[in-house]
Amino acid sequence: MTQPKIRAVRVRRAVVDDADAIERVRTDTWRDTYRGLMPDSLLDGLSYDATRRRAQMSTMPANAFVLVAEDDGAVVGYCIGGRSRTPDDPFSGEVYAIYVLPEHHGRGAGRALLEAAAKELRRRGHRSMIIWVLRENVPSRRFYERMGGVHFRDEEREIEGVRITESGYGWEDISRSLGGSSGSVQRM
Repeated sequence: MTQPKIRAVRVRRAVVDDADAIERVRTDTWRDTYRGLMPDSLLDGLSYDATRRRAQMSTMPANAFVLVAEDDGAVVGYCIGGRSRTPDDPFSGEVYAIYVLPEHHGRGAGRALLEAAAKELRRRGHRSMIIWVLRENVPSRRFYERMGGVHFRDEEREIEGVRITESGYGWEDISRSLGGSSGSVQRM
């Protein structure tokens, strides 16, 4: 059964006190999305401990940001972005991570976060952006394609001690809409 659309997703800048909710989103999403794509031992070993996340958010460089999506006051997704980590790529901005709780997939939170990240990158002077996604994560790849992202290359990386292949999706001009709109989005 398809989940109903969220009538209004509130996207706002994250604060350090959001670290616990962000870790819950990351852990639950990884366990659901990457099951069968990454080793079970890695996924089962994830925890909700937000100590490292809290420290990262406390020392976030000026060229990076964290946004959260809320539904009825509860954090249901987040994204982290900033300047591209690969300066020789044609994309100056990057969304480093974007995750939405599995039970909120298809309800507008991912779209709201990606659009808010593009807006934030534009505000910071970036005209283009890139996002990397696990190559085998077909639903997310299709989402980025619906949002107007274009696959431009694959790269091998190591994440949490596991060798993976990620696919890069880019938007050359983020001043335009990212794939239309769905529902109402409130941004702060």
